[in-house]
Amino acid sequence: MKSIQQLYLQAVLKQQELEKIKQEEQVQRQNQEIIKQQQLLSLVLQPGLNTNDKQSWSLIDIQNRITQYYQQQVLRKEIVIIRNQIEIHLPYFLNVLGNLIIHGLDSIKGQENYIGILKSQFINQPMNITMSNSLFKTLSLLFRSSLVQFDKDSLQDSRCVNMKYFSQFLLFRDDFCDIFFNSLYQYQISTNKQVSQQLSFYQLYQLITKNSEDIWTTFIYKLLSQQQQQLTKDQFFVQFNHYTFLINNFFKKSNLIFNIVENTVKQTAQLHNDSIFQEYLLIMGSFKATTQDFLKKATSIFFDDNNTFIELPEFIIKTKKIHNQLNSSILYILPMIFQLESQMIDIIQVNEKQEIKPLKNSSNYYLKMIERLKNKCVYNGEENCNCKKCQCIRRNRNSANEAQRKKREALEKIGPLQDAFEELRKKAKVVQNENENLRQLLTNVFQHPQVSKLASTFIEPLTKIISDNDCGFDSYEC
Repeated sequence: MKSIQQLYLQAVLKQQELEKIKQEEQVQRQNQEIIKQQQLLSLVLQPGLNTNDKQSWSLIDIQNRITQYYQQQVLRKEIVIIRNQIEIHLPYFLNVLGNLIIHGLDSIKGQENYIGILKSQFINQPMNITMSNSLFKTLSLLFRSSLVQFDKDSLQDSRCVNMKYFSQFLLFRDDFCDIFFNSLYQYQISTNKQVSQQLSFYQLYQLITKNSEDIWTTFIYKLLSQQQQQLTKDQFFVQFNHYTFLINNFFKKSNLIFNIVENTVKQTAQLHNDSIFQEYLLIMGSFKATTQDFLKKATSIFFDDNNTFIELPEFIIKTKKIHNQLNSSILYILPMIFQLESQMIDIIQVNEKQEIKPLKNSSNYYLKMIERLKNKCVYNGEENCNCKKCQCIRRNRNSANEAQRKKREALEKIGPLQDAFEELRKKAKVVQNENENLRQLLTNVFQHPQVSKLASTFIEPLTKIISDNDCGFDSYEC
């Protein structure tokens, strides 16, 4: 059987050969997707939104202006002070994102009427807010740079949040923000026929709430297929290994939940986060224990000799089958972490607004368990990983194999000696049995009346002879 590394290299080569064909197919699929998305345009793109001004800006023009404004703030390292203008309850990270975009609208000069209508719609219907790729990346960079704060008046509002952990939130991390956008974006076309890729608040909200399992399955399918209609076997192999690499690095390095656990250990009060810490440990432990084995079994279920590609409906069905058979939800790990971190931020905000009673702090247990799992590499010593842990595992395996080899060689050398020793033991047993028979025979002879009268003349010398023979046999047997 070919090694995982050989299969991986073959898959990479095959995928590169098909890249040009896939690009042409993707252009055709995108054109079809644009037509489908025309009926799903947000309210900001409807004709009723536009003024009579023929020079009115499109949505992408406004997003570009907001992007430029925040890029300047990042370059200057100036803190952006926002106020809460959204009354509708949202997950806290969406609340902050929405208020940032509304604040960006306030910074735009020109077309005040149009901007005012757009701002009103964003405040009243925040789920219709969308972000272009450049805007989303800029806002993520703003959070990673810790340059966002609520004003003092807004901080008294229970809907306003502390930005302490937003720089580590999975959605905004440099190694994951592109993955979320590229897996969730949809095409939108404006009234002036301008096409753009947009990430909506509604899509992010669906990932958090997970009204059905198909939402996560669809997200993972788009991630692995890179938004293509079909997922090939080679592409699944390459993308899953990349997915594994990213998640493995996420668990090995500092992240939002780990830092909260670490900080909670130093506190005298528990933040009632045990359920989330436990869920994090379960996710981390499941990933560390089963990833490589999962890849082999999942590939055989998704694909067979007659089927080298899979489409979304079949992928949904087989994913449920895989998770049930293998008792593992590895494919869902990324949205699970995303949901968990969002819940963690929400809980922190609630706890900071309320007085909590001091309780016994159990976070030290979770910290120790997480640290222990962090040191376990998912590749478990395979050749395609050169981390210190895998190198140590390979050295130990090589040492064990070498010891076994030497043991086999030693057994092969002493084999003939053991055979000779067994033959000697058999002969000694035969002699021992013969001596016993002789003793019994002599005993019977001396019991005869005529012999017993003569026994006194030779019984003592014979007894001595027998005794000497027994001593000799004992020394030989030792």
